[in-house]
Amino acid sequence: MAFNLQNPFFVFVFVFVCSIASLVASHELFVNGDGFSPALGTWYGDPRGAGSGGACGWANDVQSPPFSAMIAAGNARIFLQGKGCGDCYQIKCSREPYCSKNPIRVTITDECPGACNNVPFHFDLSGTAFGAMANPGQADNLRNLGQVDIQYRRVQCYYGRTKIAFKIDAQTNPYWFATAIEYDDRDGGLQSVEIASANTRQFVPMKNIWGAVWQADVNPSLHAPFSFRLTSPKGSVVVATNAVPMGFVPARCYMSDFTATLTNNNEISVLTTASFFGIIRHRVTTWIKAFHFPILPPLTPSSLAAPPTDCFFFYSDFHQNRFLPTLFQTIVSLLLG
Repeated sequence: MAFNLQNPFFVFVFVFVCSIASLVASHELFVNGDGFSPALGTWYGDPRGAGSGGACGWANDVQSPPFSAMIAAGNARIFLQGKGCGDCYQIKCSREPYCSKNPIRVTITDECPGACNNVPFHFDLSGTAFGAMANPGQADNLRNLGQVDIQYRRVQCYYGRTKIAFKIDAQTNPYWFATAIEYDDRDGGLQSVEIASANTRQFVPMKNIWGAVWQADVNPSLHAPFSFRLTSPKGSVVVATNAVPMGFVPARCYMSDFTATLTNNNEISVLTTASFFGIIRHRVTTWIKAFHFPILPPLTPSSLAAPPTDCFFFYSDFHQNRFLPTLFQTIVSLLLG
């Protein structure tokens, strides 16, 4: 029987075969119905440790909330020369009797070079994250395997109320500014970063120099506070206004801690910690004046504590109420409506 493209049956067969070939070539054929794809999983560091934030520039932040040691180093196709820093994945294993088959969520915070690139996708997990894939009582036995076939899928990051943190590079000076950016719970990674100084409000591009660290050459006439416009790989835009305050200290961390809101131009404007305390001071001062109480001294993060070197520390202290007593929190809630 001759092959005839005018015959609907042959057209269907032709399209079907081409579709299968395309799926095989693009690796999509190997994606399970639930969206998971195959990869290799290993672990490094202490069996119950936090791995490392080294290649992304996040250092010890991986040990504490919101990362909580649930991190992984990715090979080249995951790390993406630093653009993969902050990407989040669900990972699970199914090897009996060790694996629970329940997915865990990890964040890419480091790179796994060399032999990790012998397979298309390789996740080198912290000891804590690797053990979290196990059935109860099987974590050590699973780690003793050294490696296991896993399934993974990309998911949105979720850091609770923790938003974007800016860890200022220790070498920052009046002519050169660099910062590691973390806790972006949209797509995870960043496609582009722009910076604007207080006296221009004009955003200029920053360059991704390594990991999650972005830098810009700055004119000494430009001064803090600095605002940032962050674009995710999917094109969503966040504007963190006055995220790095006037008088900032290199090697310190500054956080945008509050919920982002969508603006009219589809940008997300993040209320920074400094801005939040400014609003509180204005409204509390107005309230106190009305009742003829003494005026409070300026209420800013710098008057409460020096900015921390580790980004998780400020988050933890704030949410443990070391900064705002319960009564004051109640008053603020009433004032903010």
